[in-house]
Amino acid sequence: MWWTPTDSRLHETGRVRPIHRFALQAAALGLTTTILPMSGFAATGNDAGLEGPVPAFARKYNLSCNVCHTREPRLNPFGQRFQENGYQLPGTEDGGTSLKTLLGGPGPLDGATLDEVTNFLAARLRAEVQQSFVRQKTVSEDPDFRSFPNVVNVFFAGSATRNVSFYFETEFAPPAESEEAKVEFERVMLILTNLGRYQLANIRIGKIDPSAFFAFPTHRQQMNPIFPVAESEEFPPEIARIPVLPMAFAAKMFGLTRGSEHQGEEGFSILPFEPFFFNAPATTGAMLWGRPLGELFLYQIGVAQDETAEDEPGVRWDPYGLLRFDFLLGPYTALQLSGFYYYAKNAARPTLAPMGNVVFGEPVDWRRWGVGARLHYRFLDIYGTVIWDDIDDVVFPGPPLTLSEWDTQGLGVSLEADWVIHQNWFLGVRWDFMDPGGLVKLPPLLQGEDPEINQDASLLGGILKFYPVPNVGLYARSHFNLLGSVQFPAALGGDEHPARNPTVISALGVDMAF
Repeated sequence: MWWTPTDSRLHETGRVRPIHRFALQAAALGLTTTILPMSGFAATGNDAGLEGPVPAFARKYNLSCNVCHTREPRLNPFGQRFQENGYQLPGTEDGGTSLKTLLGGPGPLDGATLDEVTNFLAARLRAEVQQSFVRQKTVSEDPDFRSFPNVVNVFFAGSATRNVSFYFETEFAPPAESEEAKVEFERVMLILTNLGRYQLANIRIGKIDPSAFFAFPTHRQQMNPIFPVAESEEFPPEIARIPVLPMAFAAKMFGLTRGSEHQGEEGFSILPFEPFFFNAPATTGAMLWGRPLGELFLYQIGVAQDETAEDEPGVRWDPYGLLRFDFLLGPYTALQLSGFYYYAKNAARPTLAPMGNVVFGEPVDWRRWGVGARLHYRFLDIYGTVIWDDIDDVVFPGPPLTLSEWDTQGLGVSLEADWVIHQNWFLGVRWDFMDPGGLVKLPPLLQGEDPEINQDASLLGGILKFYPVPNVGLYARSHFNLLGSVQFPAALGGDEHPARNPTVISALGVDMAF
């Protein structure tokens, strides 16, 4: 037995297991840049990882954030195990008793247990000043795209009782032009773990992030997303600045909308650069995951709820699945390989607007699949993904719209390398590339010999972070456009193409979690 908790209340439940060799060695990956020695970790019975960035878990188990993070907010392999187990220590089912106050009852499960508020409440502040350099200024009221602060999150997360956990994330976003500030729940989920036996099956229900267990997940980016400047309630959408995020996650399709029922609403036009489907920040639905054969691989299946893009929208349930293989190659080396598939029926409508009149094609099914890998060695964390998108052949009611040219496939690649230079210093580099599909050319009478609409996009970004303490990061970052100038067709205004318009996007900021 590698490790046994010393808390006698856990032994009384009969649900204690040793931490697996993988989990214990994975913890060492998070300790290579902290002062904590492995011997100290193994001796502190209740000490284990935390999910990020939720410092409430660090307070609960009295640990540095670096035990479960390469650097906040990204999880290391041990932090992933803590997350998979419903915020319970890997190898245990201690959620009903660990470090909680027992109210009544002779035994730990005969009465009610109460946790301290600071053990499940946390906050995160992301604030930065941005400066964009563009080839053509298209938004006169905000030419430099400065914003401060960006996002404030408040988290409520933890275990309600054994194998029953919860996660609530509220988000405050500053007001856009002519809008009021909003506070909303970004992710809300009920988590049931260890159904049948330990890690055989686990369930998340609510507003969840499907890619949580992918080798390159949507959340916990070292380079926080820089939001787009765009008008998506109209078609074609006006995109003044593309978002800065891993392009592999993007929709990768020009010329698609969510259907006539959403015309005039925000999100009517599907932006080619917005994170989508499996890689969306959150979807309403449920997912099942587990490790029935031990530590080698994790399975995940799920469904996401949304609307069809038909004239009379119906409810659709998008199925998806993932497999991830985990390998420990040494005491400080871990490798992950993962792949997923996602299917959405009648998910979008090909759309054209000749002479300003919006015309919809037949709804198309949408398929997305991707592979991802991650190599973590001591102070180095390298991860990347390639994601493909495919839609049905495009059908319009008749000429001349049938003469428009469409590409049914898109491809995105994102590759990042992070290096902990020193206990307080962190360096990250990310390359993004997108070969989009969707609308290639308008009918010949409208486009002629103008450049194609679905232009490639590619950014190279770098970030330097200083951590005075593990839960506070001060950073400087810049992203450089690797491709040259291209204009939209004259029928679409002839402006600089949004994928090529920014030359450099820079930011100075702070990312704090408490």
